[in-house]
Amino acid sequence: MPLVSIGTGQIFSVKHAPAAQIVSNWLAQGGRGIDTAFTYWNQAEVGEAIMKSGVARKDIFITTKVMECISPVKFYIEYNLKKLNTTYLDLLLIHEPVGDCSRTWSVMEDYHRRGVLRAIGVSNFNRRNLEGLLKSAKTKPAVNQIMYNVYHHDDETIKYCKQNNITVQAYSPLGSWLAKKFRKSVFGDPAVKEIAASHNVSAAQVALKWIVQRGDILTVMSANKTHQANDADLFDSKFVLSDSEMNTLNQLSTPTLMV
Repeated sequence: MPLVSIGTGQIFSVKHAPAAQIVSNWLAQGGRGIDTAFTYWNQAEVGEAIMKSGVARKDIFITTKVMECISPVKFYIEYNLKKLNTTYLDLLLIHEPVGDCSRTWSVMEDYHRRGVLRAIGVSNFNRRNLEGLLKSAKTKPAVNQIMYNVYHHDDETIKYCKQNNITVQAYSPLGSWLAKKFRKSVFGDPAVKEIAASHNVSAAQVALKWIVQRGDILTVMSANKTHQANDADLFDSKFVLSDSEMNTLNQLSTPTLMV
């Protein structure tokens, strides 16, 4: 699974870009992880962009999601496969912990055993949700995708995932509607800007590098080629956040945002 994937969900975004444009730009410059979901209503666009890219399916990692656990999961799995024009999914997530997730997980486990789903996981699950699922799960979730940035990080859930060998993937890694509500932005934050200037990198790179250095992976969303390249450029060994800088960024979250 790539350390950085491109997201295509624009539910809360005012500036909508075609999913096909997001995916084609990402694949053209070497990105290989693509994140979508049933509720984004763009799987057909994503599938077409992948086909037109010329990149072999085996070289692309597709993550998609079924709705809550009250939904007919078999239908949504087959729908995703058809719209994405693929015979298998690299990772399928339960989008929200709503309903009887043990039954939904059981169906996903069956598809996983048959190889249709290469990996299965969850999204927006906290520690309590994970504990409940693990009571009956035969296959442990491979991934938990959660809102995770310098202003909002559920460290209890992250710690629990690490203890149980569940990969944590951050979405909204540059902030979210929740951070904006409290006028928090990595692009205007004095602490982030100071750290970025000291390394001669962007504020976005600092915020994303912080996640990577904490040992986690992420999915970002941008249609802009330059922004995509900037967001993915996190692995230069010369760009390493110090312990002091990591601690400064760790402290940017507030109890008000941790809900």
